[in-house]
Amino acid sequence: MRRLKTSDIFAFCRICTEAHVRDEVKAIAEVIQRDGANADATQVGYDLILSIIERLGTVKAEQMVYEFLGSIWEMDAQAVANMDLTTFSDTMRTWGSEYLDRDTLRGFFGSLSRLMR
Repeated sequence: MRRLKTSDIFAFCRICTEAHVRDEVKAIAEVIQRDGANADATQVGYDLILSIIERLGTVKAEQMVYEFLGSIWEMDAQAVANMDLTTFSDTMRTWGSEYLDRDTLRGFFGSLSRLMR
């Protein structure tokens, strides 16, 4: 497993484009812009993830998610697709607690929202 890096932004953007989540991402960006440093990074992350999951109806978008997670978790996309749900949730939890730096995400989205003003 690894931490997020700059190239993950573009992979994530391609998933968002395929899943047509522009309005959801914009709404979340507005929350971050409104709340600034007081934005709850965990809640923002959950809102964004759930919005995207709701829109991942195409096979192409689904495969892109497997490839994205496989890249972050350093495993084959097919291995991600074939994970049982317990392993998947355990892997998500481990990655979220050990590799995902919430302060870095909060700072990144805060900077991004300032750039968009």
